This record gives sequence, structure tokens and C-alpha cells, in this order.
Amino acid sequence: MVQNKQKTAKPPKLLKGAAKEPALSKAENWQKVKIKGHVISDDGGGFEGLIGLEVLKDYDASLVKSSQKRTTSRNPDRERKLKKKKRKVSKGDEEESSESSSESESEDEVAVAARTSKKARLAERHAQKMQKLREKREKRKELRKQKKSKGKENDNSEESSDEHAADRFALLRPPPSDDEEEVVKAEDSADQQESTDEEAPELVPISTGEAEDMSAWNGLGVPASILRALGEQGFKTPTQIQALTLPAAIHGKKDILGAAETGSGKTLAFGIPMLAGIMELKQRNIRSGIRKAPKVKGQQPEPAADEHELTPPPEELDHVSGASDEESDAEEQAQRVQTPLYGLVLTPTRELAVQVKNHLVAAAKYTGIRVAAIFGGLAVAKQERVLRQCPDIVVATPGRLWELYAQGNRHLGKIEDVSFLVIDETDRMVEKGHFEELRSLLKVLNSDEQKKHQRQNFVYSATLTLVHDLPDHMQKRNVGKRPKFVKQTVDQKIESLIEELGISQPKIVDITSSQQTAQTLTESRLLCPIDHKDYHLYYFIQRHPGRTIVFCNSIDCVKRLATLFGLLDCNPLPLHANMIQKQRLKNLERFRDSPTGLLIATDVAARGLDIPNVEHVIHYQVPRTSENYVHRSGRTARANKHGITVMFMEPGEVKSYVKLYKTLERTEDLPLFPILERFMGAVRERVNLARDLDKEELKLKRVQSERGWMKKHAEEMDMIIDGYNDESGSDQDEDPFVIERRRNRLRVETVRAQLNALLAQPIFPRGFSFKYPNSEAAQLATSHTQSAVETMKAAIEDQKQAKKDRNKRKRNA
Repeated sequence: MVQNKQKTAKPPKLLKGAAKEPALSKAENWQKVKIKGHVISDDGGGFEGLIGLEVLKDYDASLVKSSQKRTTSRNPDRERKLKKKKRKVSKGDEEESSESSSESESEDEVAVAARTSKKARLAERHAQKMQKLREKREKRKELRKQKKSKGKENDNSEESSDEHAADRFALLRPPPSDDEEEVVKAEDSADQQESTDEEAPELVPISTGEAEDMSAWNGLGVPASILRALGEQGFKTPTQIQALTLPAAIHGKKDILGAAETGSGKTLAFGIPMLAGIMELKQRNIRSGIRKAPKVKGQQPEPAADEHELTPPPEELDHVSGASDEESDAEEQAQRVQTPLYGLVLTPTRELAVQVKNHLVAAAKYTGIRVAAIFGGLAVAKQERVLRQCPDIVVATPGRLWELYAQGNRHLGKIEDVSFLVIDETDRMVEKGHFEELRSLLKVLNSDEQKKHQRQNFVYSATLTLVHDLPDHMQKRNVGKRPKFVKQTVDQKIESLIEELGISQPKIVDITSSQQTAQTLTESRLLCPIDHKDYHLYYFIQRHPGRTIVFCNSIDCVKRLATLFGLLDCNPLPLHANMIQKQRLKNLERFRDSPTGLLIATDVAARGLDIPNVEHVIHYQVPRTSENYVHRSGRTARANKHGITVMFMEPGEVKSYVKLYKTLERTEDLPLFPILERFMGAVRERVNLARDLDKEELKLKRVQSERGWMKKHAEEMDMIIDGYNDESGSDQDEDPFVIERRRNRLRVETVRAQLNALLAQPIFPRGFSFKYPNSEAAQLATSHTQSAVETMKAAIEDQKQAKKDRNKRKRNA
């Protein structure tokens, strides 16, 4: 140890002259050198006049001594003071003797060594970290170079020697800032990404945790990039239809004809093979040099995962492009290389097209595959702009797709060259009298026999194998030994689909149950007169709150119920074909966001829509076909969740109900949904007031429209009608229109006040009454929050028990 003396002395002048070597007793074998030049430390201080070692790898902190205090450039006032002190010290040094200067120099060097030892240790640690980082980078570079060529080992050794030579001064370099470290990491990741892109561009590494969670997908042929996206979406295991169809579709490249119940994952069953096939085709084209995109100056990079959304936002859907579109079109075509259309998905409804596109975008997050949705109800110019971006997959409805094809759209010009064709909800699409554009599209797609056999087709539906009985007029004509009309079998229906769609030797997968609906679905019915359906619907909504869809057979019925239940403060959301597309999509989004939403819709919302956590489906009218019943009921009890469907049936609909259940091959009637009659009086009072309010508002609108019509025509003919002079009070009193309008307004306000007073009072008791805990009223007080599924299950158990008791009494009698 070197002891610091108490005697203070002025530091020697080491900056101008040569460094004076102090006596070293313990480290005589070290050769001291004076550092010259400008060397900056990590805190901004200078190392001028430092006494260092020649070999800086073997570093000793006690031999580093400084003749001045470090300053930082961040405090200029402090630097000025230090400079003044240095000048005074330099003048004092000239007056002192040589002996005192040597003694003070040695004492000062010992003191500085003690102060700088801590900083030296930190610098040494930093140097070690930097050395480890460089070694890792060298190893990665060597591995990459060894894979490319074996003749570059000499270059690697030269680079490593240069780096080792540069590392001699690593101790005196300042540690890198956070920005510099980020830049280094970004360079390393970029180098690694370039190497992986050259070797296998379609593979994305998956962590061990994700690989273990996604082990159920092994053997199905799903690429790693798609598996990663599926893992993020929470699809840890494939569904039954996916496990049965994916190997044959991905490995065997076979056409698939699948029938599965609603909510079984049919969208990914055809989406995953299509995405995997497109990735394979792109990789094959790159290897063969076909359609390889050249680097164009100013070309836009590939979109990120969140930029796959090609459908324009709703606020831009009604805007029509002007003359600037033609100018921008030429620029886009010059910058973008024309890419082919790989896949085409056809859906019967617009909402289903948007949903399928969103599912495909989520699955193709890490593949670079672009997906677009084309459907009616939106501006054609905007959708043409979407197609100019050359998406790999187009999800469309037949009408708008055929319209754009007939107009000569460039991207759809060679639609017969698509490699993958999907027809979702096929039984609905091929119905006679519907989707005539689909038949025109099929003629174009099947015009070339060679391309027709090379294309991979996917046909899916929940009611694909459902067969109807013959109509009554055909059954009456089947008299005699040889009937003229025969009921179509399942095999005949599938054969006709295969022939019409141009499918060759498909793999047929039918996992539909005998009852055609999900196993977790609870079905029930409710018998009531036609004018009591509103009472029971309002009772159900108030008694069993939750996300509910009410299906009607006509648009007028949807409009009437939406108005009526709007007056009852149920916040209904209508959905039918006469609404503009923006409003339809907006109502669906609102329904998804509300946990107690009420959607009143026609069959336009019956097929394919995957709305999460729909608890109840109400058939306000008996469906016209069994397919509609299956698809309506399939909006609930999806993905192994429980749900309930209730069919409201009046006496005139019994015949349709019997025919429906005969087609579904049901042997027992649906159980009756329980209704507590003690609460129906309050329900009727509220609904009747709402009906009266609706009538009075309608009368008021008619009076206003009639008065406006007469006044308008009188002004056009320059006529003055008695009673229309608003400036005279007597004329207003004598005007029959004004008198009737005033009366109607008073009625509307009176009825509305009565209805609001009733709606402020709860129909069902809330809370638990401890006054009579064993009474029926107390049990009812706690049952208002019970779900409809639990209520129906309890009612079914009670019906079974009552049936057993009746049979037991009969046997005893």
C-alpha cells in the first residue's frame, strides 16, 4: 500500500514537458508511457498527461495517474475557474526548487491514483463487456461466412486481428451511449434478417413456449409463420374439421368439400391451406426467377403486418375519386410490379365477406400476403383503387365482382388463372333464382380445362348435406308404381354440386350431427297468438338480459320491431338489405361492443357471421326453410359455448314448423320455454303504451306532411288558402290542420309521459327480501338474474320429472 502524506504540494507541470517517471518499487517491470493527444473519457473529461502502460490489455489501476482534475464540457463556468487556478499553479511552480517539485509530484500522483482507481475499475468492466459483444458478433459473422463459402477463413482472421489491435485502446474509450447500443443491435438484427431471408424467407422462428403450446398442429403441414399468427390469436388446437381437412389440402393438394356445424372453424379450414399454397407458389416463382419483382427507384417497401387492411375506412367509402385518380394511376403502375391473383373467395353476404377477410388478414400476419374485400354498397372507384394494389387474395360477393370484371379491371382480367377458389355457404350460393352472377363467374373460371384441373377448390357449408322433401304438388302427382318425382338423396346432391362447380375428385368431409345444430345449443319454442309475440319478446329481453339476435322473415317486421322497442328503451339495432352498407357495418360494430346488445335482423345476418358471446337467438317468425333455422341458430353456441334459441310460434305457423322438423328428422317436439304469467300484466301495459305512442307519432307525421304538401302547392300556384296566414291568431284557431296537429302533440306528450313513468319502475323485483326467506316471492326476487339457458334446463328437468310421475301414477292405478 502507498500511504498518502499530509503535506500538500502543488501538482507538477506534465502537460508541457516530458513526463517525469516516479519511483516504482513494486512494479519495476512495467514500462510507463505518457499519453499524448486528445483522449476523452465517458464523463467528458480529458486524459492529457496520463501515465499509462504500453500493453493496455494487462491493466493495473494503480499505475494510472493524472496531473489535473477532469472537467466536463457541460459546465463552462467551472472550466474557467479551473483554468485560472492552473495559471496560478504554473507561476508558483517556477518559483519552487527542483527538490520540492519532485516530492510534490510523487505525493500528488499517489493521491490521484487513489481517486481514479474506482473509475478505472468501471472502465475495465466496460471493456470486458465490449470485448464479449465483439466476440459474439465475430462468431455470428464466421458462422454465416462458413455457410456461404469455405474459402474466406483468411479474411476472418485478418478482421479479428484488426479488431484485437483496435481493442488495445478500449479501456480509454468512453462507453457507448444508449443510442449507439441500439444502432449496434439494429445492425446485428438486420444482418441476421438478411441472412435468414436469403435462406428461407417463408419461415418465422417460434419460441420454445409457443412451440410447446402449438404442438397439436404438428403433422398438419401448417407453415411456421401461420402457426405464429394462430398462436397469437389463441388457436392452440385445431378443430375437428380442420384436423380432417388440412393434411389432404396442404400435402395432397386435393379439393375439399366440407360440411360441419356452425362455429366449427370452417373459415380457417380453407384459409390455412390457401395461405400455405400461396407461400409455396411465391417461393417457387422466386427460385425459378419468374415474376421476381425488380428494384425500382422510389418503389414502396412491403407493407407491415398491420397494413394488410386493404378495404377503405368507412369515412372514405362515399368519396368518389376525381381527375387526380388517373394521374396517380399511372404513377402507381410505374412503381408497382403487376402480381397475379392467387386466391378468390366468394361469399353470399357483404358482412360475411368482411369477416372472412379479417380472419385471413389475422392468419397471414407474418406471411406478407395481401387480402382485399370487394362487395356491393360501397363506391366502385374506391374498390378499383384497392385492386390496383394487386392483392394476392380477393374476398368478394358475386355481384360486385362480376361488375368489376365486366368493366375490364386489370387485376381481375385473368381471373381464370387463380390457383385457389373458395365458395363459402355453397348451398345458398347455388340456389336457383339467386346469385346469377355466380354462374357467369363459373363459366369464366371453368373455360380452360387445363387450368380448371390445376386449380384447388374448397366448398364449405353447415347445411351442405341437408335434403328437403318433395313439395306437396309433386307428391300428389306421384301416383302409381312408377313415381314421376323422386326425393333427392345426399349423394345425388353432392354429385350435382361437384358437376356444377367443376370440382374433380374432392375429399368429402361431413361431420354434421344428426340434429344439424351444435351440441351445446339449447332449443325451445313458445306458443302464443300473433299479437302477443311483442309481449313475450319484451318479457324475454327484460327477464334474461344478454346479447340477443331477433330474426324476422321480412324487412317491414324488422322496421316495426326496431321502432317499438326503441320506444321501450331497449336500444335495438336493425339490420336488413335496404340499409346502406355503412350503417349495416356500424350497427354490427355497436352490437359487438355492447354486452347486452339487441340486434333485429333479417336472414342477411343468418349465415357466417361470427359475433362473439351471443347468448340468445329468437325466431320471431318460423323460418321458411330448415337451412335458415340451422344458420340462424348457429349464431349462438359457437366454439363450444352454450346458447339458447327460442322459436315464437303462432297457430298459423304450425304447418311450417312441422315441415321444418320433418326435414331435420326430429322425432320429438321442442320443449316449451317457461313464462311467469304474474309479470305479464306489467309487460302488456308497457308494450300497449308503446304501441299507442307509435300510432300517435305516425298520425302527427301524416298531418305535418299533408299540411306541408298543401302549402307547397298553394305557393307554387300563387294562391292564398284560408287558415294558412300564421300572422293572424284567429286564422290559426280556425285552421283545421293546426288544431289537429296541436291535439296530436298533446296526445303524444301525454302517452310518452305515462310510458316513461312505467319504464322507470322495474318489472321484476330486485334484491333479496329477508322478511320471508322461504316464500315464493323471495325465490323470485333472486331469480331475475338467472340466464335463459339455466332457466330452460331447469324447465326441461321439471318436465321430465312430471312425465315420470304421470307414468308412475298410471302404473299404480
